[in-house]
Amino acid sequence: MKKLFVKLGMILTAVCLVCAAGMFAACGEEQNGEKVAYSVTVLDPAGEPLQGVKVKWGNVKTEYPTIDNGKATANLASGEYDIALSGFSEIYKYTPVKATASDKDKTITLEWNPEEGKIVYTVKVLYPDGTPVKGVRAELCLVSDSGSCTPFPVATNAKGEAYSMAPATDGYDNALRGLPAGEYEAKLLGTLPTGYTYEKDENGYYAGGTATASSPVLTITLKAE
Repeated sequence: MKKLFVKLGMILTAVCLVCAAGMFAACGEEQNGEKVAYSVTVLDPAGEPLQGVKVKWGNVKTEYPTIDNGKATANLASGEYDIALSGFSEIYKYTPVKATASDKDKTITLEWNPEEGKIVYTVKVLYPDGTPVKGVRAELCLVSDSGSCTPFPVATNAKGEAYSMAPATDGYDNALRGLPAGEYEAKLLGTLPTGYTYEKDENGYYAGGTATASSPVLTITLKAE
């Protein structure tokens, strides 16, 4: 009988050791299992990628900077993460999002963040066929006060758009924080592409419309001279 108990004890001990090993292996897989590649792409309000924005997933200590395509990637344990961004100019703001293993690739488009009561106005310049015109400067002038004009700090981008608030990457972090709400006439500055002009009134302003608080994007289509 004593030998029987000894054998039973040895069997139970072996079983416990096997179970413990299985539990340990399971725990090891949970902590050191296969990682999931999470990514975040950060775009400016025009949809252009932003480089150098720091991306943080949940409580993970490491911050991952975006590269030239606006993307940051991290290999993390499968789970749900709150995504936080930092390292960008305060001319932008964003809405936080969550990432999960089944929805791990996120795109965050930043929004303009003007001072309270101010608006970011946009002047968009196109060729007659609708192709964007890059490198054209613009200004807006209050209709009620022709002496109150604001040259935009940067020229039109690849989408033909220039803004009353400049992207941080162009060194204009504090140049403009938006313009007071109102009705603005537009004028293009400098040299236009050879062979093109635009419809002007007697004062040289664009005659095709104005920018307003409710319609802050003004499109100017060039015409052949």
